[in-house]
Amino acid sequence: MHGAELEDAHRHIAELEEKLLKLKEYRRELKSLREERRRLRKSPERRVGQVLLAPYRLPAAFAKKVWRKFRGEQRRRPTTEYQKWFEQHRASAQDLQRMRDEARTFASRPLISVLTPVFDTPVKRLEEAIQSVLAQAYENWELLLIDDGSTDPDLLRVLPHLARRDRRVVTASLGTHEGISAASNRGLELARGEWVTFVDHDDVLEPDALFRIVDLLQTHPEADLIYTDEDKLGEGGFEAPVFKPDWSPDFFLSYNYVGHLTAARRDLVQKAGGFRSEFDSAQDYDLFFRVIELTNRIHHIPRILYHWRRSESSSSISVRQKPQQLDASRRAIEDHLKRRSESAHVAVDWRTHAFRVRRELSEAKKIAMVLLNFQRGKALEQCLESLTTKTDYPNYEILVVQNDTSPGASVCLSRFPYRLLNFARGANDSAAKNYAASQIDAPWLLFLDGSIEAIDADWLTIMAEHVQRPEVGAVGACLLNRSGSVEHAGIVMGVNGTAQPAFRGCAAEHHRTNRQLQVTRNCSAVSSACMLARREVFNQVSGFDERLSGTLADVDLCLKMRRDGYLIIYTPFAKFYWHETLADKLDDNSKAIMRQRWADVLERDSYYNPNLSRERADFSLQLS
Repeated sequence: MHGAELEDAHRHIAELEEKLLKLKEYRRELKSLREERRRLRKSPERRVGQVLLAPYRLPAAFAKKVWRKFRGEQRRRPTTEYQKWFEQHRASAQDLQRMRDEARTFASRPLISVLTPVFDTPVKRLEEAIQSVLAQAYENWELLLIDDGSTDPDLLRVLPHLARRDRRVVTASLGTHEGISAASNRGLELARGEWVTFVDHDDVLEPDALFRIVDLLQTHPEADLIYTDEDKLGEGGFEAPVFKPDWSPDFFLSYNYVGHLTAARRDLVQKAGGFRSEFDSAQDYDLFFRVIELTNRIHHIPRILYHWRRSESSSSISVRQKPQQLDASRRAIEDHLKRRSESAHVAVDWRTHAFRVRRELSEAKKIAMVLLNFQRGKALEQCLESLTTKTDYPNYEILVVQNDTSPGASVCLSRFPYRLLNFARGANDSAAKNYAASQIDAPWLLFLDGSIEAIDADWLTIMAEHVQRPEVGAVGACLLNRSGSVEHAGIVMGVNGTAQPAFRGCAAEHHRTNRQLQVTRNCSAVSSACMLARREVFNQVSGFDERLSGTLADVDLCLKMRRDGYLIIYTPFAKFYWHETLADKLDDNSKAIMRQRWADVLERDSYYNPNLSRERADFSLQLS
């Protein structure tokens, strides 16, 4: 693990060095161009030109002024697809008035304490942050502005006046600069609310943000932690939306996708120990880990309710703006795993600046690889060549299931170690897999398509690290086609009526929506083209439904596991080429079974934000 991490770091450093050399070259060229510009500005020809063009300068200056004004107006209008979408979906003035009236009739109207540490904030931006709280449709809140030893004279002069705008605004000061955790803890001490939420000193809330939180509590009064979707606030307006899944524990171990806006019960935050200064810059990530160790009552509101301002010193532009944040986040994950008694190593994935958790394998239990050879000959030979030469997991056996129509399996496969199982002609793939599972005693079952090819030798160890966890039902890999684009990265429910592989057709390094293609995450289902499951869980849910086949059988199996409380995991770090993908024929009878059995999941996949496309599982925005 450490060797692989070191190789990744060296590769990342080499890429940075290459970019640095290019930057130095560009700077030399820029310096040369500036020198040429200075020379031309002092030339006699330019002086003559200035005299000749003098009569035309006034109209040109006027035209420039008009153009700047026009461009300013253009910037204020929604210009991107997302900005247009957001203007259509955000709460209108009429909506907000309705919310104010409705909130006054709520059975539960908890006080929400908004905690905002302040440190040398530009006055204009702090004013905007405060104004976004004052504008809330839900009115039972208090805003605690905790000055963390600011030295900016403008801010210190204005801060008392800002607090006088509303009796619900409270100010306090630490006196000296102690850091964001210390300031947040001071806010917790002063907070009177049953719930607390956290707003950075230069960010902005949507006016319906607190209303949405309290509205959720009317139907889910047991909730302990609530989070929402967010975007960035840049010079050109709102941008870079983050549409999050519902609670996904493995995704949360990849990075703090929960982020903003998050609300939690104050007594739970205090029970968790509040903020810890040694985790400053990732203090909320560390806190949330300790909170989720105390509760699983976590809810997500799929609406953009928080605008994270882009600034030169903020990690909203890039985590590289705050390199200490990477280290603090990594330590927060390590602490969490230690408290859960999980032996693991946490590494930075330098491609994404997210995290990769490598767990120690407590025991290399026997894995039975089940491959069907109903339609393929040469492809299966290539698959077995790959498995036997690119698998460093020490304890496995290969079973090839064939029927009377299988193309010469016993001849072409004779040079590989495998066990042959014959199965009746005409039976579907689900029946064949169930039969194979009944004929072997291995505790872990790996179902494979006969035309996949392993890329790296540690693929099975990576998958086994997850399947050994008692809370996991099945693990799926990242499958790429010949061109290197994605064939499978988990399965999304409800797309095109039933289900569709996530990110199919996207480039392997596609970064859409929270880097969910490149990080370990939970999903509703994975494909049996490469699916590792524990036998006990497989038997518990009665295996594959033999009335279904192909993708729908895979989906049904995974959903049965989820119904029994198990997690389904997609890992991008186990990669394969899938050479001969077969188009699924989804018959009407199978679709009807799925709609009857899993209507709620088809309507709302908890791992796929409802604001995303229902026509394509590519995590793109649903524009209609």
